[in-house]
Amino acid sequence: MTLRRLLLLAIVIPLIGACSGPQASTDGAETDTDASNSEGQARAAIARAETFDVSAYPVEAPEQAVEVSHQVPQRLMKGRAQEGVRQTVEGYRIQVFSAQDQKAAEDFRERVRQWWQKVQSDAPADLFRDDTPIVVEYTQPYYRVRLGAFAQREDAEEARAFVQEQYEGAFVARSTVTVIQ
Repeated sequence: MTLRRLLLLAIVIPLIGACSGPQASTDGAETDTDASNSEGQARAAIARAETFDVSAYPVEAPEQAVEVSHQVPQRLMKGRAQEGVRQTVEGYRIQVFSAQDQKAAEDFRERVRQWWQKVQSDAPADLFRDDTPIVVEYTQPYYRVRLGAFAQREDAEEARAFVQEQYEGAFVARSTVTVIQ
C-alpha cells in the first residue's frame, strides 16, 4: 500500500507544480515588442521629469554695495622686485693675495679694503655692487684674499682687468658666492 501512495504522490506533485506556472506562454518576438514599449514609456516619463524651463524663474546677481579695502602693511606694498633675489651659486671672485699665515692675509685684506674705498667710484658700476665683498677664504694650507662676487666668468674677467691696475697678479678664481639676480 505504501508503494501505491508513493507512486500516486510522484504523479500528482508534478501535475500540481505544472499548473501553478504562468497562464499563457509567449515566444521571443512578442517579448521584444513588450520590452520596447515599456522602454519607450520609461523614456517619455523621464523626458517629462527632466524638461524644465528656467525662463520662468529669472535670477539676477545681487548688487554689491560693500567696498572692499585691504589692510596690507606698507613694507609689503613697496615694490622690491627690481631689487632682485639673493642667490648663493658657484661663481667667481678675483684673488689678489695668498699666504699660509692668517694674520698676513687679514692685514692684506685691510689694505685691499682701504684701496677699494678710494677707487670704488672709478670702478665699473655694472660689475661691482655697492657692497662688494672682500673676503679671506681658507683652503688648506692657504689663506686667500678675494674680492667681488660674480655669477658669470665674463663679468669676473672684466672686473679683473680693473683690479690688475693695482694688483698685477690678480686672477679669477672659482668660489661660492651670493649674487643678486
